[in-house]
Amino acid sequence: MENLNELYLGKRKIKALYKIISKHPDWIFLKAIKIHKRYRKYKKNNKKIRAFLYGIKANRLASKYNLELYGEIGENIRIWHGNIIINGNAKLGNNVQLHGNNCIGEKSNGDAPMIGNNVEIGYGTSIIGNIKIANNVIIGANSLVNKSFYEEGVVIAGCPARVIKKI
Repeated sequence: MENLNELYLGKRKIKALYKIISKHPDWIFLKAIKIHKRYRKYKKNNKKIRAFLYGIKANRLASKYNLELYGEIGENIRIWHGNIIINGNAKLGNNVQLHGNNCIGEKSNGDAPMIGNNVEIGYGTSIIGNIKIANNVIIGANSLVNKSFYEEGVVIAGCPARVIKKI
């Protein structure tokens, strides 16, 4: 029983630890992703009241941390920094990494990007239009992707983006 008493931190220490953890950017980004996924789920299932409530929470996070994550997001997304905008029609695969200041959007006709699995998107990158990005692609910082890349395992960069090398 002495070991259990040693593990107990006390209410004050637990609250202090929670305050530290809840202010960490990774915690905030994880919370934002969770809220946006629930918002999309309730909106898709036509549960208007819950979708409305989660929409309010999503808008608060969007205005506070500049995270607008309205697209379909796969599992294990990793956000390194804020200023992320993902259009509502965009689709991101699993294990996508966003390094911040990214815009994934559509042109005026409503066609949005589809990004594959295991894609790493560098800081300041914009992906705009009806674009498909293959799996296992690295997109360099400050790139403008305005055409599709179907080849897997490449590094693309530039304005406009082009294939730099194969991985």
